[in-house]
Amino acid sequence: MKNTFVALSVLLSLGVLEAFASDLDSLLPGGNEIRFEHDGQTRRLIVTTPSDYDRTRQYPILFCFHGAGGKADGQSNRWAPKADERSLIVVSAEAIQPMAKWNFLDDFHSANYDDVGFVSRVIETLIKQKVANPNAILATGHSSGGLFCYRLAKESDLFAALAPMSCGMVKNGHEPDETTQSVPIFQVIGNKDKSYQGSTNPKVIMYSAKQRIGVWSTYNQCDPHPAVEKVGSEIVVYTYRSPSGADVVLCDVKDQAHHIRRDLRDCTDILALDFLLQRN
Repeated sequence: MKNTFVALSVLLSLGVLEAFASDLDSLLPGGNEIRFEHDGQTRRLIVTTPSDYDRTRQYPILFCFHGAGGKADGQSNRWAPKADERSLIVVSAEAIQPMAKWNFLDDFHSANYDDVGFVSRVIETLIKQKVANPNAILATGHSSGGLFCYRLAKESDLFAALAPMSCGMVKNGHEPDETTQSVPIFQVIGNKDKSYQGSTNPKVIMYSAKQRIGVWSTYNQCDPHPAVEKVGSEIVVYTYRSPSGADVVLCDVKDQAHHIRRDLRDCTDILALDFLLQRN
């Protein structure tokens, strides 16, 4: 009976991947909504391709992850215009509803959904179907989605670079270890954000912005003395250079809290995307 169940699970899994692969073969220029079955749950993706999308090309892929309580639409609206501007494919993924929170740390939320496995399978299929440039898989996320980026940075070797935004980083949960691949990271955060100085609650302790940058810049063997660039009067970019190219950046936005003012957010989005796309 056990062997029959395993065989059936494998067949179902293959059927899901084949269906998703078929959806990828049918991508149209612009927005495409796709459903993906993983671990018994239906997952929603909004996939935006350039207006001159060419199925024979392989594209950089930008994953974007919404904050707690959000849906894929918000991050898609934010990042989809970059598909044309930068000739890339934007994949806005949605956390399982109604919880609508990414599993950035096991046993933190009420359910341990396999978000890492879900994203990994999507990426593997994008690569297998020759939609994605395997050396240009990128990610960004806001708040809960940014925390999830740190988990992906630690646990996955599929990403060329990540840009967590307006989020913390979990102490004793997100530090790179011996299984972690060095990866470039671009952290955007307002210096009035609730997690800028670090935070604690009964379930989790968050590093401060400078501490988390220290953890990753040390791991990536970066120069401890950053290059400092001011962008206007309200953004300061601290870049810790790595000889391997795995730079770590703190993009500090003056007097901004968890939701950065729109004009400043647009500016930091451009800076983050410039950083991410340099890595392919």
